[in-house]
Amino acid sequence: MSGVTRFFESPNGKDVPVSYEKPMPVSPNNITTKFREAFEDLSVDHWTTVAATGDIVQVDGNAAAASYLTISKSPWDASTETSLETVATFDMPIELAVGAHRSQATLGQEFSLELVDTDPATPAYPDIAISSITQATTTLTVDTVADHGLVPGKAIGIVGCSNQLANYPALVVASIPSPRQFTATAGPGGTIPSQTITNPVGAKGSVYERRRLGGANDGVSQIFENATATNASFYIRSESGDALPSGTVIGNHSITVGTTASVQLVNAPYTYAFSPTNEYRIVPQADRVQTSDALVDSLAQSNNRVLRTQVCPNPAKTYKFRVRATNNKSLTVLTARVVSVSKPGTTVGTFTTATDHGLTTGDLIVYYGNSNVAASAFPNLTTATAVTVLTPTTFTVAAIGTAATVTGYGGVIAKVQGGNLLSAIGVANNSGVNATLSTLTDGTRQLVLTGASAWSIGAIGDYVNVEGVTNTTNGATLGVDGAWKVANSVTTALTLVPATDAFALSLPADFALTNSAGAVVKRTCLRLSYVRIFDFERQRVEMLNRPTGDISGAAPVNVQNVPAVTVSSGTVTTVTTVTTVGAVTAVTTAGTPAAPATPLIINSAATTNGQLVLTGTSGLQALFASNTGATPAYVKLYNKATAPTVGTDTPAMLITVPAAVAGVPGEKEITPGFNGYRFALGLGLAITGGAADSDTTAVAAGQVKVILSRTA
Repeated sequence: MSGVTRFFESPNGKDVPVSYEKPMPVSPNNITTKFREAFEDLSVDHWTTVAATGDIVQVDGNAAAASYLTISKSPWDASTETSLETVATFDMPIELAVGAHRSQATLGQEFSLELVDTDPATPAYPDIAISSITQATTTLTVDTVADHGLVPGKAIGIVGCSNQLANYPALVVASIPSPRQFTATAGPGGTIPSQTITNPVGAKGSVYERRRLGGANDGVSQIFENATATNASFYIRSESGDALPSGTVIGNHSITVGTTASVQLVNAPYTYAFSPTNEYRIVPQADRVQTSDALVDSLAQSNNRVLRTQVCPNPAKTYKFRVRATNNKSLTVLTARVVSVSKPGTTVGTFTTATDHGLTTGDLIVYYGNSNVAASAFPNLTTATAVTVLTPTTFTVAAIGTAATVTGYGGVIAKVQGGNLLSAIGVANNSGVNATLSTLTDGTRQLVLTGASAWSIGAIGDYVNVEGVTNTTNGATLGVDGAWKVANSVTTALTLVPATDAFALSLPADFALTNSAGAVVKRTCLRLSYVRIFDFERQRVEMLNRPTGDISGAAPVNVQNVPAVTVSSGTVTTVTTVTTVGAVTAVTTAGTPAAPATPLIINSAATTNGQLVLTGTSGLQALFASNTGATPAYVKLYNKATAPTVGTDTPAMLITVPAAVAGVPGEKEITPGFNGYRFALGLGLAITGGAADSDTTAVAAGQVKVILSRTA
């Protein structure tokens, strides 16, 4: 503001000086900074990257305009974090839009999209030693050696307890009975499993902090931190205070968001073309923070997720955009590759590992990928199984398969933490796999793994680790263990190419078809298709603040399309007629507002579940289904005014719900939007175990859960 003196003529004819404050000019350019990143490359001029051991950070995609940054977490390493942050900084207010998507969702891995201030971070909490740890039903009670300094709502985990069931990768403090005791009942995965844990004789472990916003003093963070693709947790911090979470403060902080599932634009060999399903937006302003998401390339309305006005980051600071990809300290990761397993005519298997396994007697493991998975030999151990340690490279398992004298080779073990298994494992269901390493004409190295049954480990373009690949003669490694990318998958043949150039250079010479062992572990990848950041001027043009409903604060509106304004909502139209006679305007409205979409929740019975959902013209706006079965299930939708006759009537839609993998239910979501799919006669539904129109295979009770939104 600058003082300016003007002269005005007074009534007596004399000039009188009058001083007033002249406002500073308003910039005609409302957007101050425009940051756009399409990830055609990863420029050091735009980004600062810190990659953890075993993680991969690189640009990917080669078709259909799909170019995306892949941040792939190692399945071998816990307690790691990879970060990516902008070199540029931004002033509030800021609008952030990110096209983000993931290959899978796993409890214990956290992917944070955040706007944080550029000041030095607050000090990290050191791990807190535990003196006693017990659990009764769903309440975990922890006593600490010293004052813990925790508060309800704090995001934590447990690590190093000799009872692995207590090593929860992600918890939230529920209560503070005393300065040296706290309880926890839930975390981002929901309520913890009901179980009894007595205070172990061995190591009690320690409490670690899951740092919200990476310790930033001010900022907003959206974190994908559980095993559900449609969940995220939001945190807002101001002036170094506590982070205000979404969800339930002393329990599960996650809320529903648009799915992080990738869309495969082209499904063809050697074609890597993923795009996001949703765009995520974060808009911090001086007096509010709002987050939302919307389907990419869709006319559907955005979904508002969080609005906060009580806690807002400091608008006087500058901010940067940061991505953090974290493996928590108690994430279940791979432990060791297996050379051989033998049984001396009993069910007791003696394992020999290629390196120190780091186990102690009583530890719980899972095992995959032996060269002989017959029932009498070494079938996969898919549930947590205790070991007895003999030496740093040998241990026994009391019961694996049936009693026999047999030796098998290869595979990989993982020490199970907090009851959480590895996220996704693929193995050949026969005695070994056939492996072939070759070189394509363009110099690309290629590994083909052929088994007796179809592989189910990921889509073309997903990253995996191949582990424990040995020959079936003496257990010698074939030298192909490491990170690969799926190039093709045709039933029993899985074709892989090296995930990185560095790994390609480490591979051995080509070898012909070799009978071998091994397992394939899916890597969790965060994909960023684009980032757009604008900081802008917030120019107030609204009326003076007045109480809601204060008619004196109303602004006049001229309706141009006289005589009628037509507003459509769903299938019902209201018509507002504006009639003006002289200075008097009359407004009339005809029509009845549409009823909102009605949710229907279905929990499968041990039948084909045939039923009539709605009679008459019906609309389906959204559907989400999960399947805990070992084989796919099928939701069938019928265009009928009466309940469908399952096996006789022809469904109008067939929705495949994938099978569960490693204990994680398969999921399927369709979101046709506000207008939805229309069923002229009525909407009927069935759930069967087969895809054919005539199939009447019943699913199990509670196997399939369906929630759908429908409108009349």
